[in-house]
Amino acid sequence: MSLDFHVFDPLARARLRSVDDSLARRQPGSRARRRASFAMLLSAGVVGLAACGSSSSTTSTTSTTASTKSATTSASSGQTQTITDAAGRTVTVPVPSRIHRIVVVGAPPDIEGFIVIAGDADKVVNGVPKVFSSAHYGWKILVPQLVNNPNVESNIEAPINPEEVLALHPDVVITMDPTLGGQTQKLGIPTVVITEENPGEMQERDAMTLVGKVLGAETIAAAYVKYFDNMLTLVSSRIKGIPASQRPSALYLATRPLRRNGPAMEWYMNFLGVKDVAGTDPPLTQFTTEQILQWNPDYIIAHDPTDVPYITKNSVLKNLSAVRDGQVKAIPQDLNEWGDFDASAPLALLWTAKFVYPKQFANINMYSEAKSFYATFWHKNLTKADLDEILYGIGGSKVNFGM
Repeated sequence: MSLDFHVFDPLARARLRSVDDSLARRQPGSRARRRASFAMLLSAGVVGLAACGSSSSTTSTTSTTASTKSATTSASSGQTQTITDAAGRTVTVPVPSRIHRIVVVGAPPDIEGFIVIAGDADKVVNGVPKVFSSAHYGWKILVPQLVNNPNVESNIEAPINPEEVLALHPDVVITMDPTLGGQTQKLGIPTVVITEENPGEMQERDAMTLVGKVLGAETIAAAYVKYFDNMLTLVSSRIKGIPASQRPSALYLATRPLRRNGPAMEWYMNFLGVKDVAGTDPPLTQFTTEQILQWNPDYIIAHDPTDVPYITKNSVLKNLSAVRDGQVKAIPQDLNEWGDFDASAPLALLWTAKFVYPKQFANINMYSEAKSFYATFWHKNLTKADLDEILYGIGGSKVNFGM
């Protein structure tokens, strides 16, 4: 019962390399043609999840984060639009046709995927801190052109270098940190906060809608939201009959130090009716091995591939039921871990559901689902080797507080 997609033409535009020749290199027609092609596919009903078989009631998934209604302003030559971002700020930004250079600050791994889906990866002129891109093979697979771009931060959520930001001449800055957003706004650069990443909220759809509005990619943003909603329907339909007594417990765990990471997994577990043994502890809350042993979760979702051997070989943690039963797995990662805020959240929810409810999702093939998702929304036709890196971290990762 595959969630099948029809694939449209892949992204094939060169990255902008300098301020002087950026406009000369642009090919706006190709972007317009791709989006027009996608609109035709969407209107024909060939993009989206396939029928799921049995009928079911759907969990309500009302989106609540950012208002993305906009109005063209009369400022300058009428080449701006006014939006309300996820931080509730009224921001005036260039209209999409005048956005040629984008800088992403605060958490590029969390944000870049939404820009890629919008079809504008080639407009991003800064890179991601090397400590991250060198460890996450997904960057080399999905957006290799961004790996070597100049950095404006030394690490994720580190202070920005104002001179380096200004030297890149961005038309807009995109962030998820209102404080950083205020700093770049004071530099005279229009800045949009696409999410504040509040734990437990399903903000990915709202972030995609807002990015689509800013970058003129409303059609593919709407398709992403539809795919997301269909995924929620599929998952809820398969677990709705499971009694509370048969719902498992789980822990999303990073190591060195032992801690909770990222807020997305919190809402995945809540949606799935899984008991999150860490409760409502905020991201980066640290735990002791004794505390985890007392919780004794049925499943452990490791934040990173290198966390798995640490957990399974630890002298205390090896006594956990999840370790003894072989129920410790690392969540996939592309530009970011799927358990953190990431544009691949629909796949992450499906992966988590399949892990903790294997019987209900036995016929779901994560290879085919991921391949279709990345082809349709990321404009990439991935090989099995590529998918192995994303789904299983075959290449390994070293992201654990500087390891």
